[in-house]
Amino acid sequence: MIETISTTTTVKDPFRFHVSAAFDLNQDQWETLIALMDTFIGALDDEEAEQLADRYSQTGLDRESIIKFAKLKSSDLENYKSVVLGFLNRAAAPEKRSELQLILSVLSTRAGTFALTGHFAPFSQLSLKDREAAVNGWRHSFIPQLRLLFKSFSGVCLNPVFVNKENRVLHRAMGFPAEDPVRNHPDYQPVNPLPRLPMLTESELLSVPSWDCIIIGSGGGGGVTAAELAKTGKSVLVIEKGTYYHESDLSLVEGDAMSNLYEAGGFFSSTDGNVNIAAGSTFGGGTTVNWSASLKLQHFVREEWAKQGLTHFISPKFTSDLERVFERIGASTTGVKHNNSNQHLVDGCKALGYHIADLHQNTGGRSHSCGFCFAGCKDGIKNGTSATWLRDAQQYGAKFIDRTKVLRVLVENNKAVGVEAVIGHEQGQRKVKIYSDTVVCAAGSLQTPGVLQRSGLKNKHIGRHLRIHPSAITYGYFEQPVDTFEGSIMTAVSNVAENVDGEGYGAKLEVPATPAGSFSSIILWRGIHHHKEKMLRYRHYSPILVLARDKDTESCVRYDEHGNLAVDYNLSNHDRQSILAGILRSLDVLVAAGAREVETGQFAIDPFVFGPHEQSRVDNPRYIAWRNNVAKVGLPPFGAGIYAAHQMGTARMGISPNVSATKPTGETWEVKQLYVADTSLFPTATGVNPMVTVEAVALHVADCIAKNGAASAKL
Repeated sequence: MIETISTTTTVKDPFRFHVSAAFDLNQDQWETLIALMDTFIGALDDEEAEQLADRYSQTGLDRESIIKFAKLKSSDLENYKSVVLGFLNRAAAPEKRSELQLILSVLSTRAGTFALTGHFAPFSQLSLKDREAAVNGWRHSFIPQLRLLFKSFSGVCLNPVFVNKENRVLHRAMGFPAEDPVRNHPDYQPVNPLPRLPMLTESELLSVPSWDCIIIGSGGGGGVTAAELAKTGKSVLVIEKGTYYHESDLSLVEGDAMSNLYEAGGFFSSTDGNVNIAAGSTFGGGTTVNWSASLKLQHFVREEWAKQGLTHFISPKFTSDLERVFERIGASTTGVKHNNSNQHLVDGCKALGYHIADLHQNTGGRSHSCGFCFAGCKDGIKNGTSATWLRDAQQYGAKFIDRTKVLRVLVENNKAVGVEAVIGHEQGQRKVKIYSDTVVCAAGSLQTPGVLQRSGLKNKHIGRHLRIHPSAITYGYFEQPVDTFEGSIMTAVSNVAENVDGEGYGAKLEVPATPAGSFSSIILWRGIHHHKEKMLRYRHYSPILVLARDKDTESCVRYDEHGNLAVDYNLSNHDRQSILAGILRSLDVLVAAGAREVETGQFAIDPFVFGPHEQSRVDNPRYIAWRNNVAKVGLPPFGAGIYAAHQMGTARMGISPNVSATKPTGETWEVKQLYVADTSLFPTATGVNPMVTVEAVALHVADCIAKNGAASAKL
């Protein structure tokens, strides 16, 4: 039943997905990359450094830290090579890494540098001024591939450097606390201490001959399904490929959180490099890192799904399931307290007459003023599955094992009979077969298709129809400090742009978390001095997240021969228009809230700055002209930053295998007793944070499993 295997890994956790052999750079490639890094974070001269210190030390920043930051270049930092190489290994798909290596080789030659910059010398031998101009030339280029070059290298050269918690000089200059100063204090006592959930050891796991049900994944879908089936008396095993962290284990530090709690160690790119994607990969899944946002599926989406034959979504049962989820996770607006950024969203919307509402948080009505919520909840009050449904499951006898990756479902006579998995504990990594009567795949929309395909399922819809809520971030600069890292991340939502096309597709306006690493690559680099000044102004920026409900983008998830995940996502014109409509509304909101500058992240658009004697008004003629240009330029390929943190639809349910991968019950069309119970079931994008929806859908799937009333699966 057990056989030892060997696994080549490139990251600390062998159960994240880039597991092919690590790549490195040759000397010429390194010289070019270092030159690029020292361009994006380059050294200013003494006069420029003193000028920045004179200006920004008056805002409360430490003068000495400002000067050190101003004169610093990337290669001055310790371990900068390993930091960036680690970033490339985890965040870039293998094919994208090969492309970057090729570009670095091209730029190490005279001819290649001439073709890409117009300078007839290897890139590393150009002056800093020429390198800066060349990089800005890529940003301004009308050639999409050169814009992609700028986008790729700006992310590689900025994000990992500012994320690195050891680079204190960067964080001090920004006025950013690299870690939560309250919850990481040695004397901190959690608001709601929770007992540690026990994880099975390998020997304990293998002592059980079989289970009634194996659930792959511990997030919103897996946690709910485990609780419901355990309550019926079934023996339930929950298998999680990520690591279980008790609340006391959490490190509320941006870099640690990315490495420990997220797929691929943080944001990773789509195969074309156009979208940066984040997904939870830890015990509790996305519910552990969700920013407490709790939103119900809106009526027009429920009706859309019902029109596809899935009438359950307009039934009283689904309504009651949504209410039950709200009750179990303590979703409420009672404890909502807006931080400055959320208050700007509220104030701007009210001034313009736009829709605005407090956003329910899953904290049981308690205030949760934690700007590091993306790193888990050390308070113990955020009701993710590890604090709620999985504890219910444990109460009824369910067992859990983490750091165990399911390779495939075992199928005999067209029926699921267990799983084959790689378990990694102190005894070393082993391949094991674990048997059960029923298997529920709740590994998330990125990983569930891989499990199904490796199990032999052939349905053409598996892995297709990925929806991710593509998002943009706009910023407003305010005269008074905003300190968006303080208080609750996301407490307000505006639906003003949610129905751009008249069919329920558009964008929501919310507030995102933008800690140092994220901010460094989201705020557009326009030059060395310009970017350093932006970082020094960090405390004064207020962001708005423009979250689009994607409709018709061609997209899929796929896997290479090593199991490495790739996400293909070719953003459609329709979905670009949804994002753009949200961007335009968000700019007006920021201006109406009093922003003195606003910017969009579009490569071709400079920020708009109100004059010293101008009021911040949306009817300012100069602002109107600038806003019109924002609309005219739009979102050309690789011409703006696009981000995503929700994944849906890759094993969607439906009434026929011709249009779906799973039945309305969640059971696969091809294999009996193999169910899906995660966001990959969604027929279309929800348009709201999917946590509440997937938990309500999982209640439905669990009911169907318990009743065992599904018809026999057919090809």
